[in-house]
Amino acid sequence: MKRYSLYMIVGLLSLTSCEDVFYMESTSVVVDNGERIEHPGDSLYSVMGILSQFQRLGERFVLLGELRGDLMSATNDAIKDLQDIADFSVTEGNIYADRMDYYSVINNCNFALERMDTSLVDYQTKVLLPEYAAIRGLRAWTYWHMALAFGEVRYIDKPLLTLESTLADYPVKGIEEMAELLIDDLTPYLGVRHLDYGSVDGIQTRTLFVPLLLFVADLHLFLNHYDQAAQLYYDYIRQHHLTISEGYSNDWNNNTRTDASMPHTSSYTGEMLFQMAYSSDARDYHPSLIHLAYNTVPSIVPASSFVEAMRQRTYFFTPVNGQSVGAYFLNDLRGQAFNRRGSNLPAAYGTFSFAGGQDIQLINKYNYAQATDGSGYDPLNEANAALNYTRQLPLLRTPHVYLRFAEALNRLGKPSLAFAVLKYGLTEETLADTLKVSPWELQGEAYTDFSWSHTYGDNRNVGTARRGLGRGVSFDKDNYTIGEQASLQDSITVVEEMILDEMAAETAFEGNRFFDLLRVSRHRGQWPAFAAKRVSLRLSDHESAQIRLEDDRSWWLRIE
Repeated sequence: MKRYSLYMIVGLLSLTSCEDVFYMESTSVVVDNGERIEHPGDSLYSVMGILSQFQRLGERFVLLGELRGDLMSATNDAIKDLQDIADFSVTEGNIYADRMDYYSVINNCNFALERMDTSLVDYQTKVLLPEYAAIRGLRAWTYWHMALAFGEVRYIDKPLLTLESTLADYPVKGIEEMAELLIDDLTPYLGVRHLDYGSVDGIQTRTLFVPLLLFVADLHLFLNHYDQAAQLYYDYIRQHHLTISEGYSNDWNNNTRTDASMPHTSSYTGEMLFQMAYSSDARDYHPSLIHLAYNTVPSIVPASSFVEAMRQRTYFFTPVNGQSVGAYFLNDLRGQAFNRRGSNLPAAYGTFSFAGGQDIQLINKYNYAQATDGSGYDPLNEANAALNYTRQLPLLRTPHVYLRFAEALNRLGKPSLAFAVLKYGLTEETLADTLKVSPWELQGEAYTDFSWSHTYGDNRNVGTARRGLGRGVSFDKDNYTIGEQASLQDSITVVEEMILDEMAAETAFEGNRFFDLLRVSRHRGQWPAFAAKRVSLRLSDHESAQIRLEDDRSWWLRIE
C-alpha cells in the first residue's frame, strides 16, 4: 500500500475492521513520497487517517465553545488551564491554546488534496470527488474553529514538510475574512455526493463528514447574509426531510407531577448530523468530558445563572390529545425535572448525591454518548463504579439547523415565522394559519414553502419549545408569545432573545454557545457588549467582568 503524508490509522485493513477505524495513536507526520492518490482504496486510507487526527479537536471544541459562554462554569477543582479559559485570562502554556493539533489536521488535508486525482472517471462519475469534497470540508471546519478560538489564523493551503518553521511565512486572516474565504472554497462542492462508507464499529460513517450545505449556511449567518443562510438551511431540511420530532419531548405524565417521561436525553445521539466518533476499545484515546463533568469532584458544572433561568421558564401541561392548557408549572424539563416531592430527574444536568458528600449539580449530557468497561475504572472519579468513556461527540444536530434557520428568518423581517419554529413547528398548516404566521411575512420565497411536507409524512414537525415546556405550549395564548411590540424591529429583538434561550435549552454544553453569542451580537451590531452582559452573569463581580469583556481582545486565546 502507498504511504502519504497523513496520520495513518494503526491496524486499518478494510471497511469492516471495526474499532480500528477509530483508533488513533500516531502524532508524527509520515514522510510523503509524492505519489498520486488514484484509487478509492487509497483515498479511504487518506480520509480515515485525517479523521483519526481530527478526533483530537473534539474535547477542545466543546470546552472552548462552552467555557467562553454563559451556560458552563469551571470549578475551583479544575486545572488552571480550564479556569483561565472560563475567566478569560489565558496565559502562555495553556494546553488549549496550542495551535499545533489544528495545523496537523490542516496539513494532512493539504497533502491529501494535492495528491488526489479528481479527474478520474468511471462512466462519467468522478470517483474521488466525494472524498475530495469531504476532506475540504474537514479542513474548512478545522480552520473555522481555530478562528473561533484565536480570532485569527495563518491560512495555508499547501502541504508543509516542516510545519513549525514555515507558519510565519503565511498571511494572517481575521475571522470575517476567514468566513468569506471558506464560503468561496466550499460553494463549488455543495452538490457533491456526501461521503458514506456505511456502518463501522456501530457508527454510521456518513455522520463523520461535514454537511457542507449546513456549514456554509453557518458562515453566511455569521456574516449576516441572512437570505443565503436561510436558503441553504431550507435546502438541507427539504433534501433530508429533516423534522423536529415530538418523540424527543420531556413531559410530565399527569398534572400532579408524580412522574415524567424523559426521552429528550436520547436526542443527544439520536439527532446527530455530524459527529466525532471514537474507538469502542477503552484503551484507545477518548475525550475526558465525562471525567470532567460527571465526577464527585467535577471540573466543569452548569452555570448557576443558567440553571436558575431554566427553572423560571413556564411549563404548559396538557393531557395527551388535549386542546387547552390544563396546568402551569415552572421549569424547562430539558435541564432537569422536579416532581412534587422535590426529587429531580436529570436531563442535560441534574442534582446528584454521593456517599459521604453533599448534593452536587452535575452536567449529565455527556453520559448519553458513553460506553462502559466493567473491568476498568477511573481512579479519580468515585461517581462511576466502572470506566465510562466517550464514544460519540455530537457536533451538529437537528435542532441546530432549525434554530439557526429561525435566526436567519427572524433577521429577514419574519419574526412570526421564526417564532413558529419554536412554538408550533413548520408545517403547511402552521404557515396557512394567519393567527400563527403573519401573511405579509410570506412573499413566495422558496424557503417559506412547506407544502411538500405531506408528501413525505413530515407534518409531525413540532416546535422546539414543545420538547421541554410541555404539550400545551402551542395552545398558550398569554405567556409564550411575542406580545404586542411597538415596531417590527422590536419584534425581531424579542424573538431573537427567545431563539437564544431555545438554543441554550436544546443544545446546552455541546460546544456551540460562544458561536451563538458571537453571531447574535454581530446581528445587533453589539459585539462584544451583548455577549459580555450575558456571560458576566456567571462570573464573580459581574460589573467589573462585564467591563473587561467589552474589550474584544478578552475573548480570544491570543498569547501576547
